[in-house]
Amino acid sequence: MLEQIKQLLEGSVDAAVVLDPDRRVLYYNRAYEASTGLRGRQLAQKVAAGARCFEVFPLEICQTDCLGCKARDAGRALRVDEIKAMRGDGEELTFIVAAVPVALGDGSPVIIETYRDVTADVRIQRRLKVLLERERQAKQSLEEVVRERTQELRQAQATLVHQEKMSSLGRLVAGIAHELNNPINFVYGNVDFLGQYMEDLLGLVQQLDGTTLPDDVRAAFDRAKQQIEYEFLIEDWRKLLKSIRAGAERTASIVQDLKTFSRTGGGELQETDLVAGIETTLNLIAPLLKNRIEVRRRIAPGVPRILCNAGHVNQVFMNILTNAAQAIAGEGWIEVAVQPLDDGRQVEVAVRDSGPGIRHEAMAKLSDPFFTTKDVGEGTGLGLWISENIVRAHGGTMLWHNAPGAGAEFVVTLPVRAPESARHGVSAGAADGGGEPHGAAHG
Repeated sequence: MLEQIKQLLEGSVDAAVVLDPDRRVLYYNRAYEASTGLRGRQLAQKVAAGARCFEVFPLEICQTDCLGCKARDAGRALRVDEIKAMRGDGEELTFIVAAVPVALGDGSPVIIETYRDVTADVRIQRRLKVLLERERQAKQSLEEVVRERTQELRQAQATLVHQEKMSSLGRLVAGIAHELNNPINFVYGNVDFLGQYMEDLLGLVQQLDGTTLPDDVRAAFDRAKQQIEYEFLIEDWRKLLKSIRAGAERTASIVQDLKTFSRTGGGELQETDLVAGIETTLNLIAPLLKNRIEVRRRIAPGVPRILCNAGHVNQVFMNILTNAAQAIAGEGWIEVAVQPLDDGRQVEVAVRDSGPGIRHEAMAKLSDPFFTTKDVGEGTGLGLWISENIVRAHGGTMLWHNAPGAGAEFVVTLPVRAPESARHGVSAGAADGGGEPHGAAHG
């Protein structure tokens, strides 16, 4: 029967070996000889000396998990896929190994092991896996690029829409300011004439009062003075005239602030008084303060003028100060601190408020585009995102945190000379409380 097994295995394309129960090699075919990488005489000498299979052609499982031993003990055929083996010339091969326990005609047991060489198939599979992984990574990278580009397009679209809206609003404000300027100038320009006319009229009355008049004329004159409350008029007309002048001056100041704020200067950089710009912004948001919020100013001496896009930088502080005012539900305070840094090469503006501060979960998302905790229709979620981009375009930084003993604090640092990129940076948006207003949303 052993001879029949030999004849059968000799014609097999798979490497095959017959082992005794102690794993000594009784027979091997030509395919097995080729797989071992040993010359015919070397292999024959080892087998003649009673070498075991793992001493002739070791597999990675021989020492710890011998398949022939398992098949012998189990009394049935077993198979293991992708078993590595090292050929004599150092090349690593991969096999599908099968072990079958067989009883010969005389009852003696043997083990038949076969080795199907799948090295080429495994290498192809590995290359395919590498190619598939590369394709997966390329696809993932492409999807990531698409997501990034889509986000950029959405942000660009939102910025353009916001820019056009603010540009239209700026033109509207400038037009209103221009139209208001004419009647205000008319009032303001004629107040002095009105005062002079009153002086002349009262002087005339005083002349008449000191002149000897007929009794009936004097009586009529005194009655007329009594009817118009002449004594009160003398005391009150200057107060009225002063109030008119003050109102006209205040209105003219508001119109000038509107004109200044709406004039962004296009893409040109210009020397700007940052402190004056903040004061203009505080004047414009005065209705939000409504005599309930105290503005504390801490202006250090020697704050330099900065080269910047004035309209955009003013918009940054409009957004921050508006959010600060909206953060305070009742009475409170806003503190604005301005100081030079880095030997006058930078200017720092810190805005603190007495509001509830920024919620922890919103801290990291504060400047994300479209992130807002306001009700629908009350904010676009773009204000602080645009502000941060404006500051970054100017080569500066904008940081925020909750200040000890206060609410939120925003710290903007700007270089005295902005880079050229600030000329056409992100367009300033309206102070719509965009982003995460550090106000009621942080209760």
